[in-house]
Amino acid sequence: MDCFLLSGEIAAPLERVFQVFTDLAHGPAHVSGIKKLEMLTPGSIRVGTRWRETREIMGRRDTVEMEITAFERNRMYTITHHKAGVRIDTTFWFESSPSHDRTKVAVEFDLDSAGLPESLLAPLGWAIAGKVESVLNHDLADLERSIAK
Repeated sequence: MDCFLLSGEIAAPLERVFQVFTDLAHGPAHVSGIKKLEMLTPGSIRVGTRWRETREIMGRRDTVEMEITAFERNRMYTITHHKAGVRIDTTFWFESSPSHDRTKVAVEFDLDSAGLPESLLAPLGWAIAGKVESVLNHDLADLERSIAK
């Protein structure tokens, strides 16, 4: 399993940042990389919430089914999906600044090979990790712009 971490601060209160990040139904309005999003689970966001997300990656449309596998309001949530035989867990952590006007956001993503030999996983993991890191950096910038509106 490989683990990668990104972090940054957003100039907005924690509750606002968490609300925008977890507003899955309006994901395409907040994140330019999301071309289509179909909610599969009705109701509020919680463990077990599932959706299909379509993104354009390197000129091709790619649709993946995702699920919330951990959730603590205003603290963290984990999104899990599978790609090319690899389980990808992306956890978003939120922490308010002492003045409560800024929010630290950390994004950790783990790749689990589900038993693939290490010789196959290493190059595949690097390729997936590179794409995931690029997508997450872009998503974080989009979300920050959306929050600032």
